[in-house]
Amino acid sequence: MAEEEKKRLKELHYLHCPKCGARLYEEAMGGVTVDICPACHGVWLDDGELGKLTEAKTGVLSSLRRLLG
Repeated sequence: MAEEEKKRLKELHYLHCPKCGARLYEEAMGGVTVDICPACHGVWLDDGELGKLTEAKTGVLSSLRRLLG
């Protein structure tokens, strides 16, 4: 795919919900900035962000991390 086409597609989809297409907003959560959809309430993480969120000693996310292993 041509670089120009890749750039066009990124600009078209950047910070839009992959589920419903609504514009995402960013919110700080546990030292990580996550993308949240106001329409479908999806929470989207970039590479490595789930690991950072689950580094805490206790909480729901650390339990989830243990389950997903």
